[in-house]
Amino acid sequence: METTTNWLIFDGKITPADQPVVPVVSRGLMYGDGVFETLRAYHGKTLLFEDHIARLHSGMKVLGMEAESDLEIEALKGQLWKLLEKKQLLDTNAIFRLQVWRDGQRGYHPQDDSSIHYSITVSACPESFPPPTLSTVDQRRIPSQSMPSSAKFTNGINYILAAQEAAERGGDDALMQTIDEFISETTIANIFWIKGDTIFTPDEECDLIPGITRKIILGMIKESNRWECREGKYSLDHLLDANAVWICNSVREVLAVETIDDKKFDVDHPAIDELQNRYTQFRRDNAKLLKR
Repeated sequence: METTTNWLIFDGKITPADQPVVPVVSRGLMYGDGVFETLRAYHGKTLLFEDHIARLHSGMKVLGMEAESDLEIEALKGQLWKLLEKKQLLDTNAIFRLQVWRDGQRGYHPQDDSSIHYSITVSACPESFPPPTLSTVDQRRIPSQSMPSSAKFTNGINYILAAQEAAERGGDDALMQTIDEFISETTIANIFWIKGDTIFTPDEECDLIPGITRKIILGMIKESNRWECREGKYSLDHLLDANAVWICNSVREVLAVETIDDKKFDVDHPAIDELQNRYTQFRRDNAKLLKR
């Protein structure tokens, strides 16, 4: 008789969460030698799943890892469905995290025959998220020339230090800037703001992860003809002069920002409301069931 409700997938098999053991010599543990994706499920459906897995594979390629058959799109869909079913999350919203890492010995250069492992975890997702408060931090975003921004790599010390600093200053998340002091992103999301009829967001030269949701929002803004959209390099002063600010990612979708440091913003701005509605309709039209 099953005595646990805490399950995950480890190398393709549903396993009690307390059973998988990562060896101490794992490169994923020693160096953060891996890549991950986080995405949301809506009653057994996912949005732009192929885009998430393409980004995962691109990150693996950067690290010199080959994606085996278990990590191909159709195989993963089946695994995610089974895990939702096992954890009784098919009838609600949920958050997946897919993590890939590499075995190996001590030393920064990976061995050619190092084994690849992966895990998939899932948990219930809140129906909504409160507007966050952001804190500016001294920690700067690592330049893309030093740490590629094309994927979500496991080594997240840069974000951890920034998030700790933000929490110490009373913020829910950190507003990160480049080493040249241009706005980049938060530790978990891309950022937008509006002044008058113009929406601004940092461009990819600002060392940000070009999020999948960010791309959707940019397309919606440009198609609406209601606002001008500008991607560029912007200072903190430019952002703090905004009427409203919001962040976006695949879990929180479009979410108004309440404050940055001591500056308050309009969380009910019409632009945010419209983009939230447009995104919801986009998701309803494009989310696909994991199981055919």
